[in-house]
Amino acid sequence: MHHFPFLDALVIICGAAVAVILVFQRLRIPPIIGLIATGVLLGPAGFGVIVQDDMIAGLSELGVVMLLFTIGLEFSLDDLRRLRRIVLVGGPLQILLSSSVIAIGAWFVAAWLGAAIAWQTAILVGMAMSLSSTAICTKLLKDRRELSLPHGRAVMGILIFQDIAVVPLMIVVSLLAPRQTLGADEVLLRIGMLVGVSAALIVGMRFLLPRLIPFVTRVSAPEVLILGGLALCFGAAWVTSVAGISMALGAFIAGVAIAGSEEGHAIGRVLEPMRDAFTSVFFVSIGLLVNINLSWLPANFLVALIVVLVNAIIVWLVLVGLRVPLRVALIAGIVLAEVGEFSFVLATAGLEYGVVSTTGFQNMLVTIIITMVLTPTLISAAPWLAERATPLMNVVPFLRRFVSTAAPYTTQVDEAASDDPQVVIVGAGVLGSNVARVLHSVGITYRMLELNGEGVATMRTAGHSIMQGDVTERRALEVAGVPRAKAVVVAISDQTAVVQGIRAIRALRPDVYLVVRSRYAAHAKAMAEAGASLVVTEEHESSISVFVALLARLDVSSDVIREQELIARGS
Repeated sequence: MHHFPFLDALVIICGAAVAVILVFQRLRIPPIIGLIATGVLLGPAGFGVIVQDDMIAGLSELGVVMLLFTIGLEFSLDDLRRLRRIVLVGGPLQILLSSSVIAIGAWFVAAWLGAAIAWQTAILVGMAMSLSSTAICTKLLKDRRELSLPHGRAVMGILIFQDIAVVPLMIVVSLLAPRQTLGADEVLLRIGMLVGVSAALIVGMRFLLPRLIPFVTRVSAPEVLILGGLALCFGAAWVTSVAGISMALGAFIAGVAIAGSEEGHAIGRVLEPMRDAFTSVFFVSIGLLVNINLSWLPANFLVALIVVLVNAIIVWLVLVGLRVPLRVALIAGIVLAEVGEFSFVLATAGLEYGVVSTTGFQNMLVTIIITMVLTPTLISAAPWLAERATPLMNVVPFLRRFVSTAAPYTTQVDEAASDDPQVVIVGAGVLGSNVARVLHSVGITYRMLELNGEGVATMRTAGHSIMQGDVTERRALEVAGVPRAKAVVVAISDQTAVVQGIRAIRALRPDVYLVVRSRYAAHAKAMAEAGASLVVTEEHESSISVFVALLARLDVSSDVIREQELIARGS
C-alpha cells in the first residue's frame, strides 16, 4: 500500500478547519478567519504539527486561480469596458501613491526606532503593502452579493490592475537586489512579454472559447463539463505562468471570455465545490506561514492599522478624483484597505534577492496577516462607516469641494424634465426602466436618478428624463424634484444605500408616497422602519408568482388561488 506523505497533513488540516469554523460560527466570526486561525494553530506559531510544503503551497495557489476564474465568469467584457478608467487610471495611481507613502513612512519610522533600513527595503515594503487581497475581497463581496453593486465594481477595477501589476513589481524587486544583474534590455523584454501575452490571451480567448465551449457543454456526461472547465481554467493559467505572468490573471481572462453565456454558468456551477475546497487550503496556508515574535507583536499591530488607514484613504482619494460618488469611494477604500496574497509573493522574492532580512520578512508576514484578519470586519462595517462619514464631508469646507466634484449632477435632459415631475424614480435598471416606460405611456411626468454615468447617457439617448446623482445625498434629491413629487420609487440593489436613501427622502418629504424594491425579505423590515410606504420584496413576490402558476396548472379554482395569494400578502 502506497503512503502519500502529504495525506496526513491534509487530513489534519481538514479536520482542524471544520472544528475551528464550527466554533467561530457560534461566535459569529467569518469562516475565512477560522481558516487562517487554523493555519496559525497548526503552524510554527501554534502547535507546529504542519509545515507548509510545496504540495500545500501548490494547492493554495490553485485555489486562487479557480477563484479568479469563477469571478471572471461573473464579469463580461462590457463590464470591464465600463471599468476601464478605474483599471487604467485608478489602479496605477493607487499602487504608486500607496507604495510611495508607505515606503517613505517605513523608512522614517525605522530610523526613528533605531532600526534603520535600506531604501531598497523601504520600497519593497511599500510595494508589498499596496496590494489588496483579491481572494478575500472577491469572496466576501460575492458571499454578500455586492460584486455587482457600484462599490463592488470599483473594487474589482482596482484589483484587476493590481493583479496585472504583480509582474512589473516582481521585476522592480529584482532590480532592488544588492547585486542585481538584469540589464535594461531584459527588463524591456519582460514588460513587452507581459503586454503581448495579455493582449493575445484576451483576443484569442474572446474569439476561440465561445466557439469551443459548446462542444464540451453539449455532451451529457458531467465529467466532460468538469474536465473541460478545469482544462480551460488551468490551461489559461499555465499559458500566463509560462510567460512569467500571474496565473490568477490568466484564469480571470479565461472566465471573462465566456462570461454571460449559458456554458459559462454551467461550468461555474460544477467547479464551485472544488473552488471552495482549494481556496480553503489557501487561507489555511496563510496561517502556516506565520512565526510570531511576541516582542514585535504590538509594533506589528500598530503598523497594520496604519497601513489599513493609508490604503483606505488613498483608494478613496483616487476614486473621488475619478468622479466616483463619495459614498461608493469610501466603501471601496475600506474594502481595499487590507494587504493581499500577492504581497507574500513580493515579500518572498525580496527575501530571496536579499532585499529584506529574515526578521523583516517575518514581520511583514505577521503585519499582512493582521490586516487580512481585519478584512471581514472592515467589509461588514464599510457601508455603516460610509453612511456616517459622508455627511461629515459637508462640514469641512475643503472636503465639501470633493463632494461637489465627486458626483456631477447633470440636469440637461429633454423638455419634460423642465417641469416638476410627479414621480421620481431612483435607479435606471430593469425595474426603473419599466416603471418609466409605463408612466410615459399614461402621460405621468417623471424624472430618473441614476448613479452610473454611462447608464445616464444611455437612458438620455433613449429620451428619458434623467440626471446623475446619489440617492443618499440631499442635493441630488432636491435637483431630481423629490420636494415637489407625489411619489418616489427606489429601485436599486444596494440595500445599505436604499435604507440611507429612504431616510434622506423622508427628511425632505415626510409625506411623500415612497415605494421601495428589496431583493430579500430579510432587508424589508429595515426599509419599512426607515420610512418606506411600501416595500416590494423580490423573494416574496417570486414565491407568490410560482405558487399561483402552479395552482392554476393543477386546476385549482381561481377563488382558492386568490385566497392563498391574499394570505401570502398578509391581506
